[in-house]
Amino acid sequence: MGDSHWGLFAGLLRPHRRALALYGVTLSVATSLPLVGPLLLGRFVDASRRRAPYGELLALAGGYISVGIVASIVSAIMTWRSTVLAWRVTDGLRHELVENALHADLAFHRDHPTGELVSRIDADVTAMTNFLGQFVARVLGIGCIAVFAVVILAFVEPLLAVPLSLVLGLALHTAWRHRNDALAEATEERTAESNVMAFVEERLAATGEISALGGGHDSLRAMVRLSERLVRAVRARADSQMRAQTAIKLSVVGGELAMIATGAAAFASGRIGIGAVFVGYRFASAVREPVDTLSWRLQDLQGASGSARRVLDLLVEQRRNRRPGQHHLPTGPLEIELVDVTLRYDDGALAAGPASSTGADDRDDAALRDVSLRIPARRCLGVVGRTGSGKTSLARLILALITPTEGKVAVGGISLADVEEADLRRRIAAIPQDVRVFPGTIRDNVTLFASASDALDDTAVRNALTQVGLGPWLDGQKQGLDQPLNATGDRAHPEGAGLSAGEAQLLALARCLLRAPDVVVLDEATSRIDPMTQERIAAATAALVRNRTAVIIAHRLETLAICDDIAVFEAGRLVEFGPRQQLEADPTSRYATLRRGPAHAEELT
Repeated sequence: MGDSHWGLFAGLLRPHRRALALYGVTLSVATSLPLVGPLLLGRFVDASRRRAPYGELLALAGGYISVGIVASIVSAIMTWRSTVLAWRVTDGLRHELVENALHADLAFHRDHPTGELVSRIDADVTAMTNFLGQFVARVLGIGCIAVFAVVILAFVEPLLAVPLSLVLGLALHTAWRHRNDALAEATEERTAESNVMAFVEERLAATGEISALGGGHDSLRAMVRLSERLVRAVRARADSQMRAQTAIKLSVVGGELAMIATGAAAFASGRIGIGAVFVGYRFASAVREPVDTLSWRLQDLQGASGSARRVLDLLVEQRRNRRPGQHHLPTGPLEIELVDVTLRYDDGALAAGPASSTGADDRDDAALRDVSLRIPARRCLGVVGRTGSGKTSLARLILALITPTEGKVAVGGISLADVEEADLRRRIAAIPQDVRVFPGTIRDNVTLFASASDALDDTAVRNALTQVGLGPWLDGQKQGLDQPLNATGDRAHPEGAGLSAGEAQLLALARCLLRAPDVVVLDEATSRIDPMTQERIAAATAALVRNRTAVIIAHRLETLAICDDIAVFEAGRLVEFGPRQQLEADPTSRYATLRRGPAHAEELT
């Protein structure tokens, strides 16, 4: 799409060349209609001076009114069509930005908070849509009026076509020269605005904690600082735009004065009639009005340019970090292998590709260090360790949410960096510790809003819920799978209306079962679950991992009874790995020490 915002606009419009050509032809006809009015008025003035019959004057007046009505109707239709075309042009861009954001890794979302992404994908793209739907139409209309006005006036009265050409040339040159005057300020304004949105989104998500700890005043002070920056950016943009508007208006007024002076001199010398002077003046006015409007709408151009610049930067970053893999995972059970994996959460650790080593001194702050691990197909691995030991980092690597700084993560013998995105998400599934229940029906929450074409029919959904022990709960819902969840009560509550934390966890297991993945990564929930529900979750988890390659990030050691192997992590290192039963039987193993209780666990170093 090009490396500039103008290239982005051109790239968006290119696939719609035919529609734009048809639009241009129609616009040419539409913009020529207002120029017929001055010609009829000129003839009306000349006819009045020579005392033409009443019928002739009435016909000219009727023609003028009719042309005005038709021009208004055509203008309304063109505005509607241009808006529809603009939305079609930018819908593809909006879709690509959303899709890339949904599939982006953790590094991308770390650097781009939700509020900022909403601002760029929604507000900035909408600004571009409005620009393409309104400003571009106005520019094309001005261009058509300018050409037609000069050509028609050259035939009617060539003497007045010269100053009109000068008026247009000077006005359009001035507008073009000032087109980017406020681009930097507009970009800064949009950035400041998105920072405010990101801050608000972040603070609203933590309202309970902020209120409980008395952090409201500090949040307000931070909000004031961000708002002050936004106000300064708006003022700078407005000042720059006012300078551009003033320059355009002065050029238009100067050119119009030149047109009046030329017409008056020609009339005084008897070279043209009063009707011709009137036509020249009306043509100049017909050109002045849209140019004057253009000067006021120049802020739309600069605002849209700033938005396009931000969208282009985001798009370039998304495409640069997009998973390049084109390979498909082999059919059948999949093994997982980590080879000499090191992961650091610095500025380059979460990039789309592996970073080069920066020396041994930098390895002390690594989340994972030189981890080599093989999980055979259809084996279940339990991962244990203290907080900060690297358990979550291991899960993120297997899910390809982050990329190792060094080493390789392979599934089915293929590096995850080389696996096609859709195949990866279809074959490898995750169950997070904190389950999100979305506003929607039970069906929507199990299928994650998949369409009927995805072959997730109601029978499969019911079977999945039954397998995880939610069959009786589903039978108790009045509307069955159409029962809304999170539709009443506090929408911000993570479990939603009608679901406990344990039931939400079971719902997440049903989501995974429905997709029948070959690899499952499960981050075990640690709180808000009663013993009876914990037993249901354990049974559902056992059914899920059966005959699948699985990784369970364990926080309760009793849940590891279904695991075949155990991996113990400490300070980012794999310090112990082996069959679960063998490690349990060895009293000197680190895993056996963990099982004996917290007092013994303190002996681990």
